[in-house]
Formats: sequence, C-alpha cells, structure tokens
Amino acid sequence: MKAAAMILCFLLASGIGGAASAAARAGAKSDAPVRLKFAAFNRHDVDAIEHIYASDATLRSPDYPALTGNAQIADTYRKIFDSIPDAQDNIETIESSPDHVYAQFVLTGHFHGAQDQPVHVRIISVYSVKNGCIIDDATYYDRKMPSTPAQH
Repeated sequence: MKAAAMILCFLLASGIGGAASAAARAGAKSDAPVRLKFAAFNRHDVDAIEHIYASDATLRSPDYPALTGNAQIADTYRKIFDSIPDAQDNIETIESSPDHVYAQFVLTGHFHGAQDQPVHVRIISVYSVKNGCIIDDATYYDRKMPSTPAQH
C-alpha cells in the first residue's frame, strides 16, 4: 500500500498524472461534436448536422467520393433520411484523442419504411475535429454485407 501511495505521489509531483488528466479532458472535449452529430442524426435534424460539420469539411465513404462542404454533406444525410425514414445510429463505442474521434456504431431502419426491408449495417467512422466542428469524416463499412443481422 505504501508503494502505491509513493507512486501516486511521484506521478502527481512529476505532472504525469496531470498530463493524463489533461489528455482525457481533451479527448472528451473533441468527441462533443461527434456526439452532437449522432444525436442530430437520430432526430433527423439535417440543419444541426450541417452546422456540426465545418463549412469546408470532407466526408468519405464507400458509396461516394469525397464530399466537400457542410451543405453537400447535409444533403447526403437528407437523402439517407428520405431512403430510410426510421434511420437510427446506435453507438457501440467512442474513443477519442485531442484531434480524432473513433466511433463504432450500427445503422438500423427500414428502406422506404417497409418492414420487410430492414437495414442493419455495422460502421466505423474516424472523425477529425477542430474548433468544435467536424472537419473530416472517413466512414467505413462493407457494402456487400447483408442488411439483416446474422442469425445465431
């Protein structure tokens, strides 16, 4: 027990513990716009999504080349909501560093609202964040993956 107390005192005195806390705070701060983006997505709030992305942001995914600008990105989300009117992103994990956020999530819903056309896609996105906005979004998923979850 004394050894643990001595190590803690050393870490605090040397600033290492403070550096770790600062890094954790910076990571938490950088994931705020990403969390807001997921909340806006689940509300289907395209205007909020547009303002979460920087005006010169880029978005890349398997379905289209790089999109540039928050208006073009917002239009893509509008098309998603038109195609999948009950679309929801269910976050599984979010990890962050001061400038990047890594999110794993599952997109669920139904194509054109049809109950017999379910959507279930596992996705990972890597976001770059600066000044409280998403400046880059690299999204990855398997386009050939079946839309329904595998039965076990």
